[in-house]
Amino acid sequence: MRNRFDRLAKDIAQEGMTPIGKVVTDAEVPGEAQHADLWYEPDPARASGRERLGLLGRLAATACTIEAYSDTPSADEVRACVHKHLAVWRSYVVRNRASEPPFLWMSSTGRPTAVIAGLRMDPMAGWPAGVYEGPGLLRTALIVLGELPRVRSTLLMRLMGGGRVLREAIEDFRRLPEDAPERDIALGPLLRFRAEVAQRGPATPEEEEFVMTTQELVEQFIEQGRTQGVAQGMAQGMAQATIELYEARFGPMPPPLRLVVEAMRDLPTLRAWHLLAGTGTREDVHEALAAGPSERSS
Repeated sequence: MRNRFDRLAKDIAQEGMTPIGKVVTDAEVPGEAQHADLWYEPDPARASGRERLGLLGRLAATACTIEAYSDTPSADEVRACVHKHLAVWRSYVVRNRASEPPFLWMSSTGRPTAVIAGLRMDPMAGWPAGVYEGPGLLRTALIVLGELPRVRSTLLMRLMGGGRVLREAIEDFRRLPEDAPERDIALGPLLRFRAEVAQRGPATPEEEEFVMTTQELVEQFIEQGRTQGVAQGMAQGMAQATIELYEARFGPMPPPLRLVVEAMRDLPTLRAWHLLAGTGTREDVHEALAAGPSERSS
């Protein structure tokens, strides 16, 4: 990945597309000492799940590589992307002769004018403003995130941008209803990325702005857990909410760990576990729960 915000873009795409197909991040390019940001192959049995992803779901209609730029790629960077794409294409066709060839989707926060001109890209028919298609033989397209309409169907894609685009997308994200599928997909990557940046310290003004912009998301997340816990019976409700959040992300919780959560009565501990279940990895959650109840529990 080229910078921290490119990592966030990849994580959001992975979170959204994993339930509907096979996703490989930093996928090795056959015959090349390179990696693609994200390689995706759709699962026809789960095609209906694409609808909740909006524009990102439209990308997931066919096998594809996604290369995410939170800034604006140069002509040399895009040339390298196309080169990787052709190598992936050759390998894929050999393995899946009857399948439709893969697509290359590049996302860019800014408008790479030289790239659009050099690849003779035109607005893609039937797609929102900001989506450009290259020569048909290349099966390559570019999404200029800063040109996408500011509507809910483009939100997940706009969260993969940087600067003003990301700031506005976070504002729109905060206004979503609590049961919005976009929350399930993007909240974890956003909070994990924020924690990483905050822990290591913002290295740029853009990262500092991101930490400030997402502070309300952190408070909203914690308050939502607190309110839900009170509504369901304080500790018991928070325990159940933690289990449900874990299982929504990782599948059934192992019975021994489930018993630990259900036995916990200390609200601060449960809130910490609830936050971890929504933002941490499976291994992080297991490690915390395996430590057992804290001495504060009753």
